[in-house]
Amino acid sequence: EQTQTFDQFKRAVPFRPNTVSCIQVAVVGDEELIGRQMNFDQVLKHVEVFTGFKVVQRGGIDHPMPRMRLSAAGQRTSMDGLPQIGGHYVLAFLQGFLDPRAACTLAVTPVDLYPPEQYDFVTGMMDPGDRLGLFSSARYFQQHEEHLHRSSVDMDGDSRESGPGLGPQTPSVRNRRLELSKIFAKLLCRESLKLCGAKECRLLHCLMNPLPETDGQVLPEAIAHVPFSLCCICLRKLQWLTQADLLDRYARLPPVINSWFFEETQWLWERMVQVGMPTAVCLSVPEPTGSKFKFGLPKRRGKKPEDGEDGDV
Repeated sequence: EQTQTFDQFKRAVPFRPNTVSCIQVAVVGDEELIGRQMNFDQVLKHVEVFTGFKVVQRGGIDHPMPRMRLSAAGQRTSMDGLPQIGGHYVLAFLQGFLDPRAACTLAVTPVDLYPPEQYDFVTGMMDPGDRLGLFSSARYFQQHEEHLHRSSVDMDGDSRESGPGLGPQTPSVRNRRLELSKIFAKLLCRESLKLCGAKECRLLHCLMNPLPETDGQVLPEAIAHVPFSLCCICLRKLQWLTQADLLDRYARLPPVINSWFFEETQWLWERMVQVGMPTAVCLSVPEPTGSKFKFGLPKRRGKKPEDGEDGDV
């Protein structure tokens, strides 16, 4: 499959630039459980600074949204025993709260999802026509947990570590909340661009790259292996959507993403130096690059001093 060109992207965008103002986000189900699984507020800050769109979360006093009854969501149990709801039912419910001014609407739920047919479960579903996406956190790291369970009990029934990286105190277990937060920051940014008309990128290392396979299948957490950055082609698409200054975007990213994505932050600082962006240090120098920049008011010109008089310095 060929990579989408910029002209193809402009034809695929479902709205004109400057006609949308935000990304709308909603939590379907237990908000406290989502808060325990990930740092959701910080995830939304990453989405806002990465995409350039203001993120508006539905729910609460300012943006109320009624709760959906599980009986109306086609509640059932999966083949491996997880409680599920129908993703297509939830999407239909969310269509009643769409804001036409929003670039897209993203919904997150801690409950496992199932599609109308073919598969026992899915980690997300989208409605491109309404620019609406629904994503579940239920299946992340599930295979790792099953492997931990199988390998932590020996023949005598005693619990012990059976190999490096498999114990209950490994970073992958201790930092599960952090890892899931980083995954959902990437996921929501990536899917936002897809709902706005962008497709997967196969030219350069990019957030929009196809997700890597493991043993012939794509695991939900495979998105952790793509960078939290865009190539020049995808960045041009994002800039056309938001009509925002890319240097302003560079300046806003590091304070937000530096604790979760250090390598991407380091690249941003190096890129700022390459393009000659002013920094706090250079702004403190009256003329950082000679006569290119003039800071402050111009000097007043007095009359030409006569012989024996001191002139202005």
